[in-house]
Amino acid sequence: MAPQTNILDHILHLSPPGKLSEAITHWEQLGFKVIPGGTHDTGLSSNALVPLADGVYIELIALEKPTAEPPESESWWANKRPGWITWVCLGLEDHIDEIIAKREKEFNSGVEYQKGYDGGRKGENDGRQLRWRVTRRQYGLDIVPFFCLDLTPRDWRVPAADLDTHANTAVGIAYFHLMVPQAQLDQARVQLSVVLDSQPNESDEWEMVALESF
Repeated sequence: MAPQTNILDHILHLSPPGKLSEAITHWEQLGFKVIPGGTHDTGLSSNALVPLADGVYIELIALEKPTAEPPESESWWANKRPGWITWVCLGLEDHIDEIIAKREKEFNSGVEYQKGYDGGRKGENDGRQLRWRVTRRQYGLDIVPFFCLDLTPRDWRVPAADLDTHANTAVGIAYFHLMVPQAQLDQARVQLSVVLDSQPNESDEWEMVALESF
């Protein structure tokens, strides 16, 4: 049986280069507890985390400084407009690209994923060396998620949160919207159905699996 590919892991929010500390301050002013993440292996970007009690987290990310030609591991997101840039599903095993490719044969939706590649960062608080494997799209619409498979324990990557972690009482992600041009709506439905291995309801909503219940 193929592993689930509809477990929401985290959502990324991009800040301009060198502005991560300002983003942290802003989110703290909104009543969130923000935890330092660390610097990624390339040394070009850093992050901070907003863990939620449902197991999902928000990743605040930014380049350390403007970079004309960042490596591929950063270039696909670094040149996006600041704000919400993408979302991530939990990888449960390797070869997610092959799993999705098998589903795609039936639908021919135009979505295809790359082979996974390894990344990591050093924890800012504990100094642990975190490792993970990222699998992202090669072809397809920009709204499909990428996958993160932990090679070290997930709780090294993001600490657990409780119901009272945040002063604003936030405990999880109720829903999020994906915006596509009207002309791409039908293709988006099929590609997301292939990637998530589930069909939307009548309102074009996909039900994601919460980490706390998995």
